[in-house]
Amino acid sequence: MDEKVLKHIEDSLNEVRALFMKAAVQIEAIKPGEKIPATELAKMLAKEQGMTGPQLYPTLKIVLDDFPGVVIRRGAHGGIYRPLPDEGKAVVVTDESVTDVSEATDSPATDKTE
Repeated sequence: MDEKVLKHIEDSLNEVRALFMKAAVQIEAIKPGEKIPATELAKMLAKEQGMTGPQLYPTLKIVLDDFPGVVIRRGAHGGIYRPLPDEGKAVVVTDESVTDVSEATDSPATDKTE
């Protein structure tokens, strides 16, 4: 591959890496029990890129998916949420077994889409 192309790719990856690092700093600053709208994070970061939030959001979603220590909740009251330390640890006792609620399909802890 042409060296100019390789340099362009490396420069582009560095720009995306810097963007993801800025996003990570903002996400890590979320206190337990608090949230920030993912669209607001995208809007804030997009300004520095000369873009709009909706233009940047699909790229930002790559780093948001499965981000450690947070839950991504959908909808009008959703966002990037850092659960309290004891959240998601409740158990449901049934006749047959004890089930961890955080493993349930309708649990916010498993809802990773925005």
